[in-house]
Amino acid sequence: MPDAERVPEAERGSRAGATAADELPPTALMEAIGGGRGLLDSALPATVFVLVRLVTDSLGAAIAVALGTGLLLLGLRLRRGEPLQQVAGGFFGLVLAVFVARATGTGKGFFLPGILTTAGTGVAFVASLAVRRPAVGLVLAAYDAKYAGWAAHPGLRRACQIATAVWAATFFVRAGVAYWVYRLPGDRDGLLLVVINAVKWPLIVGAALLTVVLVRRSGYREGVPAGGREQPDPA
Repeated sequence: MPDAERVPEAERGSRAGATAADELPPTALMEAIGGGRGLLDSALPATVFVLVRLVTDSLGAAIAVALGTGLLLLGLRLRRGEPLQQVAGGFFGLVLAVFVARATGTGKGFFLPGILTTAGTGVAFVASLAVRRPAVGLVLAAYDAKYAGWAAHPGLRRACQIATAVWAATFFVRAGVAYWVYRLPGDRDGLLLVVINAVKWPLIVGAALLTVVLVRRSGYREGVPAGGREQPDPA
């Protein structure tokens, strides 16, 4: 009889472990930074901007249509119940891009704020490593409270450090490539749009999948110290 009682207890421990690192979905990091839909929404105004400018050769028309698209997306995202801070931040980025495009009189100026923001995000990720609060760990804890103990678990903490370094590298690569295209002679807004998206998406997906693999292999279990054993439920 004692053996029969221990089998379900072991199974419960296995299932409990699966509710933490083992069950982190591949889309978790994407969702934490706004989700695939949010990333697509952020890319739409720039795409419309470039297309309108190619068709009309008018910077003013491209700016007007991009702003109109941004306002439409603003309404749709609010209707979907997305956080106001996230929605407002996206629209502010669009307004800043439009301002720089108008101030420089170039289509490529539309992309400069995004390039600088991407580089700044990379710097922030490196800074989080310097202060031993890797950004990926903070994102995981914000995504799901069961990861709140990431800092106390050596395996998960190490996974978060590696993942944060990888994400920082992707931000620097994206910003560096885009800025190189930006610096080319002429107003190459169409080329910028293509290059930015061609570099961005594979890096985002790759970094997100690598993060999930690292977290799943960390051995983290909610409420179980590293190297420890899960405490059975009280009778």
